[in-house]
Amino acid sequence: MWIFRDRSTRYYEKLELKGTYREIGVQVIARSDLAPHKNFRFDFFYEQIERILAQKMISRVIVHRWENFHAPAFGGLEEIRAALQRLTDAGKEVYYYAPEYDSGDCFLASACSHRILHPLGKVSFLGKAMSSVFFKKLLDKYSVDVTVIRRERYKSAADSFRGEKYDEYAREQYQELLDGLMKSMRQALVSSSVSKGKAGFSEEILDEMLSGRIYNAPDALEAGMVDDLCTVDDLTNKWNTEKVKKRSPGMVLGRFGSGAKVAVLVFEGMIAEGGNRRSPVFGQALGDRPMVQLIRKLRKSKKTRAVIFRINSNGGSAVASENILRELVALHKTKPLVISMGPVAGSGGYWISTTGRRLFALPTTITGSIGVISILFNLSDFLRQQGLTTDFIKHGESADIGSALRPLTDKEKEMIEENIDFLYKKFLDLVAGFRNLSAGKIHELGEGRLWLGKEAVDRGLVDEPGGLYDAIAHTKDILKAKKVRVRFYPRQPYIFRLIARRNASNNEKSESRAGIFQMTNGSGGLERALASLLTSPLSDATEPGHGILNEIADTCLSVHGRPLFVDPSLFQFLSGERDPGICK
Repeated sequence: MWIFRDRSTRYYEKLELKGTYREIGVQVIARSDLAPHKNFRFDFFYEQIERILAQKMISRVIVHRWENFHAPAFGGLEEIRAALQRLTDAGKEVYYYAPEYDSGDCFLASACSHRILHPLGKVSFLGKAMSSVFFKKLLDKYSVDVTVIRRERYKSAADSFRGEKYDEYAREQYQELLDGLMKSMRQALVSSSVSKGKAGFSEEILDEMLSGRIYNAPDALEAGMVDDLCTVDDLTNKWNTEKVKKRSPGMVLGRFGSGAKVAVLVFEGMIAEGGNRRSPVFGQALGDRPMVQLIRKLRKSKKTRAVIFRINSNGGSAVASENILRELVALHKTKPLVISMGPVAGSGGYWISTTGRRLFALPTTITGSIGVISILFNLSDFLRQQGLTTDFIKHGESADIGSALRPLTDKEKEMIEENIDFLYKKFLDLVAGFRNLSAGKIHELGEGRLWLGKEAVDRGLVDEPGGLYDAIAHTKDILKAKKVRVRFYPRQPYIFRLIARRNASNNEKSESRAGIFQMTNGSGGLERALASLLTSPLSDATEPGHGILNEIADTCLSVHGRPLFVDPSLFQFLSGERDPGICK
């Protein structure tokens, strides 16, 4: 029997912003990751966008932002907005709905043709703020000594242990980053209002809102900030009466298109030596060994015509970064390689970007942080106060260098300083050669300083502003192909894929989000471990489920004395409610 589809029928499709933004599925298995719909996956979202664009019968799209959605870095919101703008530019009617509009919603909705708000919702644009918790006094109180060796003055990864407040260099760079992000948001809102001939977000109104003005739903409608007040069900029920049918998106697999095969290889997480694992300090850590193997496989693949290396990482191990870079260089010798910086590509994340034909960064990508740091803890005095003593048996004066159970000697500190100097010079020389600039110029742009993508382009650290779409378009030009068949890598373990295919790209775990995003130095693991150890009875470590000493020991092993191309202070988001925020 033949089934004919009525081409005159109009359809709509639903896009859901749900859960924590990730570029791709998690690569390190943990019990909590087996729950379905945990994260928003950009690879799945991008595939859905491509499918909608290819279907002329889909005339309307509703974007539903759930209460538990947040993007750990602002660049994630920028990628989503760019995709929504492509739908609008293609003539699709794109409706953006959120129960309440915060600054992130205003930014995303500015790319859509219709803005829908709950009848009891509100619209706010209060700006962005950040804060850090500083542990210096607490560490001094409990006689915990921290030695930080860094290159150079903007390398702020250990600031929460070094001082009691932001130093002048940290304050300078963070304020400039905040100002740059807010400038991007304001420009998007104002230009959208002007181009669409809609009232709502003028410079004057934004200034008023930044001063604390919040609009309730009726006032926002009257001011032209939103186009209608209703719920998602109200809207879709209305469309049903208009004979606009819902179209199921079907199974999403992280692949789309036809033609020459292009692999989008995503590196998301800390850069670690060895295998993939979870770090108590940095969360997901991707090992150089499996990544090198995958790069080598793509290099040898006759079907893969080109590779786009997508980076969302704040760095990590110096050795692992170099191992990954060397394999990328080998791949680049055999087939086209394009580098695309995601929300974050700093320190080691920048190190592994220094190859390929073209380097793209989002205007708000957090990048740079060209520097090196080592963090060493000495717990001997603290343990002695708790009635614990230590002793050593060794062959070699510095056989236990970096141990958290004794202080460094002056000679050992000098040795570590020399190693840090060596690695920093290597970093400068590497970037200088890749960017065709002098090492002195790179030092001026380096010193551990963070830049937004637009500023990095202006200063010669990045070739061109653009997101994943731009990187794919550039790859098409290189291959002289009208169409390409895109596949995202690495693929998740089989059990993860089964869950993902059943549950598409969304999240069932509700997570709180903050109206004010905050900054901590590190993802919180190190601070929490120290706080637990220093403020809890030592006997807790022996109780089931605690293991405080094990936690602090594992934490120390993750960072102790190792030269790291990392800056974990990249706008860490803590908690709160209702703001996609800039980071988690």
